[in-house]
Amino acid sequence: MFVVAAGAGAAFAALRGLEAWRALRSFRRALGESLAELTRRVAGAEARFARAGESAARLARARRRLEESLATAALLATAAGDARAALRVLGYLRR
Repeated sequence: MFVVAAGAGAAFAALRGLEAWRALRSFRRALGESLAELTRRVAGAEARFARAGESAARLARARRRLEESLATAALLATAAGDARAALRVLGYLRR
């Protein structure tokens, strides 16, 4: 009777050990797939951040050009106003 109980206990332990091994393999496989997906997403985020940095630099350059253009336009408008005022004084332009 002791031999049968010991054999049954060993068989039970072996089956539980096999189930645990299968669960561990399944977990490792799922973990590997999850890490691969995480790595892919991180790489995508890095690419988007790089593009955002490039876009910010282009935007800063465009803003500087716009500010220069606005300053030039303001100077031209002032000069045109001065010329108009001078021509009015000289009587060449009517209001």
